[in-house]
Amino acid sequence: MIDPARARRAPLPSPGGGEPVLFDDEFLRKLGQIDLLARKMFRGLLRGEHTTPRRGRGLEFADFRRYGAGDDFRHIDWNIFSRLDRLFVKLYACEEDITLHVLLDASASMGFGQPVKFDHARRIAAALACIGLNNLDRVSLTAFAAGLGASLPGLRTRRDVATLLAFLSALPCAGATRYASSLRDFAARARGPAVVVVISDLLAGDDLDTGIDALRARGHDVALVQLLAEEEIAPMLDGPLRLVDAEDGTLLRVSVDEALRALYQRQLARRLERIEHACRRRSVEYLRASTAIAFEDVVLKYLRQGSLLS
Repeated sequence: MIDPARARRAPLPSPGGGEPVLFDDEFLRKLGQIDLLARKMFRGLLRGEHTTPRRGRGLEFADFRRYGAGDDFRHIDWNIFSRLDRLFVKLYACEEDITLHVLLDASASMGFGQPVKFDHARRIAAALACIGLNNLDRVSLTAFAAGLGASLPGLRTRRDVATLLAFLSALPCAGATRYASSLRDFAARARGPAVVVVISDLLAGDDLDTGIDALRARGHDVALVQLLAEEEIAPMLDGPLRLVDAEDGTLLRVSVDEALRALYQRQLARRLERIEHACRRRSVEYLRASTAIAFEDVVLKYLRQGSLLS
């Protein structure tokens, strides 16, 4: 299968080179609109504090259970004891912050397309992270390629937005893609159950399933946002070509005709179907988008699926 994201006739250009500033005034205006819409769509859920089914000390009463050795006497319900002559303790639903981890594919293949996939992906990542910050959730961003790259952990307040945008603006994209090792390493690093959003073209042949399983095994809610360039969905390559793999430099001489393009389309469709099926089996949210779709529309579609706030 010819992967247009990895096969090109010239060296990979710098992501976003010669284009408008990545996070300009127009981006910030759209970001504000997205946040307002998100608040309307999920009023009562976008709050920073989210009730979980875990039992502990909190503000909201959840249930009773029989007293057991080691339970705190202060939680005994003496009214029940006076009626039943049995000890019961009160249980409360814990209220805790949602932690959002955004994992951004920064491999060389993300530098493909017009508009450049990496620029589009960075805007999506920024929008999701800013929505989290605007609602007092913990947020982290981590780049990955062959392994984990630069990371920006511990974001919590609106004052961190400038730091977030500067971090994303400075990220390069280069190198090969290794989903299994990158996601497995992140799963070992991340603490406690969280929402993990992976933004990538998902076109590498590495074992994506292994990485997803590692995240799920740690109790994370996982969502995949697959971003493809229009040139990957319907490539216009034709005739004899000398193609160079952007990630490992492999040279391929090929003559592209209608039959080869049809074969590419069938193989691409099968790969997308496999990814979607793997996500469905693992209860992982999956959203596929094109760079032809405005980043704000991608984010709103994702929010409507409920992944970020479930």
